[in-house]
Amino acid sequence: MLNFLRCFYIKTNTATQKASNLDAAKLLYDNGLLGILVSALASTLMVFWTNGLDTNTHQLIWWLSISSILLLRLLDYAVWKLSSSKLASAGLLGIRRFAAGCIVTAIAWSLYLVIFFNLFTDSELFFAIIIISSFAGGSAFLLSSSRFTAISYPLILLVPISLFGLLSEHENRQILGILGVAFALTMVFSCIKSSRFTLGAIYQKNLNALLIKEMENEKNLVAQANQELELKSKELNQVNINLEDKVKRRTDEIYQLSNIDSLTQLVNRKAFTSSLESLIEQSIVKDNPLALLFIDLNGFKKINDTMGHKVGDSVLVQVTKRISAFSENNRAGRWNGDEFLVALPYSDQDTAMSIAKAIATSITQPMYVHGNELYLSASIGIAMAPAHSLSATELIQLADLTMCEQKKSDNKQPRLFSNDLKEKIIASQIILEGLQHAIERKQFFLCYQPIQSAKDNVSFAFEALLRWNFYEKFIGPDVFIPLAEKSGLIKEIGAWVLNRACMDASYWQFNQQASVSVNVSVIQLMDDGFIRLLDNCLRSSGLAPERLHLEVTESTFIENKAKIRQQLEQIQARNIGVSIDDFGTGYSSLSQLQSLPVNYVKIDKSFVDNIEGKGEAIIRATLFIARELNCKTIAEGVETKEQAIALSAMGVDYLQGYYFAKPMKNEDLIVWQNPITSIFS
Repeated sequence: MLNFLRCFYIKTNTATQKASNLDAAKLLYDNGLLGILVSALASTLMVFWTNGLDTNTHQLIWWLSISSILLLRLLDYAVWKLSSSKLASAGLLGIRRFAAGCIVTAIAWSLYLVIFFNLFTDSELFFAIIIISSFAGGSAFLLSSSRFTAISYPLILLVPISLFGLLSEHENRQILGILGVAFALTMVFSCIKSSRFTLGAIYQKNLNALLIKEMENEKNLVAQANQELELKSKELNQVNINLEDKVKRRTDEIYQLSNIDSLTQLVNRKAFTSSLESLIEQSIVKDNPLALLFIDLNGFKKINDTMGHKVGDSVLVQVTKRISAFSENNRAGRWNGDEFLVALPYSDQDTAMSIAKAIATSITQPMYVHGNELYLSASIGIAMAPAHSLSATELIQLADLTMCEQKKSDNKQPRLFSNDLKEKIIASQIILEGLQHAIERKQFFLCYQPIQSAKDNVSFAFEALLRWNFYEKFIGPDVFIPLAEKSGLIKEIGAWVLNRACMDASYWQFNQQASVSVNVSVIQLMDDGFIRLLDNCLRSSGLAPERLHLEVTESTFIENKAKIRQQLEQIQARNIGVSIDDFGTGYSSLSQLQSLPVNYVKIDKSFVDNIEGKGEAIIRATLFIARELNCKTIAEGVETKEQAIALSAMGVDYLQGYYFAKPMKNEDLIVWQNPITSIFS
């Protein structure tokens, strides 16, 4: 703001000064014409009248000189009037030109008096002083628009002749000198005062003129702005005519975007939760039960991944139509992905169960999508209000947990939330809370199960298996590992397992060539800090990288394939072995195996158990693929001698199972002796 004001002041001051200079020059030239004429007359009288016919040559020369000066000033006056006075920028130059003429004229007069001072009679000198005093007296008015000229002009005229008078031997001339000096000083103060007044008046006049001009401009701008505002007001009024319709349409669009799922056109999570809260309040007021169904599609992910999102979206649209057939408007919603919610007001447990079964049956009917005949099923959990909860959020959580339990069980019928399930959930929460402190309380420990060579029965590696002693109660990995993965604790627990296994293996004196095999979850593998963790474990334990194997379940490869591949390549670059665990239990294995950097394939126990049936064919196919891709094979769950012999005969490289040994603590492993000297014994 200060810079703006400063720039505005400079701009205003410059414009006003230029205009003031031009007015000052005009005033000088207008007053100067009379001075030129008077000076010409006075010089003529001085030379020719005072001396009559006795005019000497020097006076004549002076008269010709001053006449030439005055003639040049007349020409300058004419030029000024004809052209210069019309130029706004000519003011300062005009003042300087006029001042030069005045000063030269004053010098000429002063020289005349000084040169002929001693030749003048007292009357002639008195006459000359009267003339120059008149000129000096007129400067206070005629030259007031130029301070320098107004002050210089009388000083040049009066001071030299006054000094000569003061130095004269004649008393009367000394008196004239004194009076001349006094008059000169008086004229200086008078000229300063007169010039200050005149220049101030000129500047103020031009400043006022500029302000008036600025006011006119501002007035024009205001008038123009008012016209524009009036025009905009008319346009705004025109827009407001249709504004209500536009607002209504936009409100509908916003509601659709914020409350309606774009694919299924069902209400979304936010809108359903809000609607459920209102329905629960109504059920309390009217004393009628309300049922909530949480529906999750089984097999949808496989369709989505193998056939593409376009087919998957079409499937969701068809499922939506089937669910909507059993619900009223805005009573069904899409919760997330392939999960749906249905609110059933005025429904008791029997009614809710009947509708849930009908929905499940409808979903299992074949679907025809883009020329494909597809089949799905659904897991459904049911929670009741107000019996189970009065909170919409909690009721959804209970229905979700019930659905998850139903999905795990062999019974595919919809399941109703119960106290037994509640106790199970509470037990899970207790386990989860204990899991958070298991490491610091030193409740975890590792057991190791040997992996034997099928050729010579030598221990090739030992798989590290995590065990948890929860206050003298052993919690199985199948219970706490899913909880650890779901809660995010798996990273911390996995890091502890990796460190402990590397440290134990580095002290195995009984078999310094055997490797340690550690299971790694997809959450660990996807972590950006996992490679750094590996390096730290190997560095701190001193274990050779070749003696560390990582086991990754094949379901891992369904996740971010590019990220998984990048991590596995960095792992193998460190000479750490990689095994695919539970091979053959997922649909993506055969297509993924060819593009992933792995060293070992572990054949799942389910195929070994069924080795006398269809399991043998799957095992042989796995062996063929593994050999083609230069991978070794490990068979899990070997429990009998017959299984060991059959697998060895097929060409399996390594065997693992209870037939050889159960998992053992590290201190037991050190003293363990393999009782089986030969597989075929």
